[in-house]
Amino acid sequence: MKPKKNSADWYIAATHWLTSMVASVILGIILVIIIVSISDNPTIDLITEISVTPLVMWLAVKMSASYLNKTYVIKDAHKVAVLSLIYVVIVAGGYRLYSFLQTGVFSPEYIGFIIALIVFYVASKKYIKVTV
Repeated sequence: MKPKKNSADWYIAATHWLTSMVASVILGIILVIIIVSISDNPTIDLITEISVTPLVMWLAVKMSASYLNKTYVIKDAHKVAVLSLIYVVIVAGGYRLYSFLQTGVFSPEYIGFIIALIVFYVASKKYIKVTV
């Protein structure tokens, strides 16, 4: 078995953020394509936009936390969770703010994103463990 890497909390948080975001984009695209191709109902599509984002975020965080717990020595799990949440808010929240300022339209996806932020933090706190 490979020894765990000793890294700074900011680096582990950045790895968690990046791994979670890549996994959530891939999972989200797959789920949305499946659900939208099956459904012709716009109400179902709207509910999908709001509910898929938090579900996908939970799955992505669980996968990322599993990877982190196996790969890195984590001394302060709370700090890693908070830092990674800050990264998500700055990057993904900044993108959504920019999109809103360009279009002036508050889409239902934003509601799903706000719920996904909460899910991201709660799941990160639950699944990232101290592994000294």
